[in-house]
Amino acid sequence: MLLKPAISFEQYLKRRDYTFLSFDQAIFKTIRKSFSQKSFCGFWRMWNPYSGYVFFLLYSLMGGNRKRPLAISFIFITSGFVFHDLVLLLVTGSISIVFTVTFAIYSMIFNIEHRMLALGKGVNSYISRKNLFPLKFHVMVNMTLLALPLAAGFFINFLVFPHSVISRLFH
Repeated sequence: MLLKPAISFEQYLKRRDYTFLSFDQAIFKTIRKSFSQKSFCGFWRMWNPYSGYVFFLLYSLMGGNRKRPLAISFIFITSGFVFHDLVLLLVTGSISIVFTVTFAIYSMIFNIEHRMLALGKGVNSYISRKNLFPLKFHVMVNMTLLALPLAAGFFINFLVFPHSVISRLFH
């Protein structure tokens, strides 16, 4: 027997302010809202609201906040493998672990940051109220936290599968 989701897809989109948008409006809003978040956790909460709902349901099924670090890690690694590396395998016929590794690192960053934010709630709320950092700062931090793990994923893939299609792109 399947459990009924805590919230519907429409409610999920409404919480993230994505209702009544065309596809191109939703893409533009996703990029703008995601990169302007004041934390990496916030970035991922806003990124891809459509697959985000599926991951929200999976997160809830895995115990949600009671088992947060484990659930978050599982969701990130599953996303990296299923939606990225498996697709590359099906398209190119070549094994890749670029995104599985990348998303494993993202999950570590997310879990560490979430823990730090929880420990420093007073400091974080002060920073949020005062807007101590300009929007460009948050965009650059989020882009850096996306790019460095991706570079590590490509490097590790090259070490493990030096003859894969992905590794050959950088020879």
